[in-house]
This record gives sequence, structure tokens and C-alpha cells, in this order.
Amino acid sequence: MKELSEKMSQFTGTKTVNACRMSRKEAEKVIGRKVYNDSEDREDEEGYLVKYADDYLSWSPRKTFEDAYSCSETFLERMLIEHKEVKERYIKGREFSFTQAFRQLSDEERGLLRKQLDQMEGYLYTLTKRIEVELSETKGRSE
Repeated sequence: MKELSEKMSQFTGTKTVNACRMSRKEAEKVIGRKVYNDSEDREDEEGYLVKYADDYLSWSPRKTFEDAYSCSETFLERMLIEHKEVKERYIKGREFSFTQAFRQLSDEERGLLRKQLDQMEGYLYTLTKRIEVELSETKGRSE
């Protein structure tokens, strides 16, 4: 297994799909084939029917799907996703800036990373304010 791991590289992917909550049994009827097979027959297992851009249909167990996807129907949901992703990268960058590896970078590289992190912080602030405004407007419309 170690040999195989050494041959592998890390990949990061992002896909936008359409999906709806559906049990495995219901999904099999829609798709017209078995979509999940393990030692237990869990046809009532909750999950999502997933439609990809090329119209391919599949089914995914609830936890697997929800770990990989977030609802992005509204611009508020898309801003929340972007905020979460940028914040995670910002935190990783800040943590890196306190490491020995950061101190070993050239003055120019350290300066550029600091500038990048400062700009990310400003962008996060702006996103946070836009989210707050939208949430207060949404609350005002619902009252």
C-alpha cells in the first residue's frame, strides 16, 4: 500500500451538480439500475439522486453527499460557501506564516505572502459585511 501511495498525487475538485433527497430504492427506480451494493440491503437508506452536467444520474449516501456538496441555489448560499473556503485558506496561510518553513523563504516571498494574506483578510471582511446585510434584509422581508 505504501508503494501505491507514493505513486499517487493529491487532486482537488469542484463540481456543480443538481440533486434531490431520495432513498436508494427510489433512486434505483428513477435510474433503472442498482446504484449501491454492499453486504447489507439498505434500500431505505437516505441519500441524494445526483444529476451531473452531462445528464448522468447517480445516487450518493446522505453523509457522503453532504460532506462534498453545499446548497448553492441563492447568491447568499454561494457567498457563504466562498466565505468558508477563503477563510480556511486564510487560516492555513496565517498558520504557515508562523512556521520555520515560512522563515526560510526569501524576504520577497515572505512579503508577498503577507500582502496576499492582508488582501484575503480585507476580502473576508467585505464578504462578512455583505452576508450580514443580506441576512438582515432577508429577516426584514420575512417579518
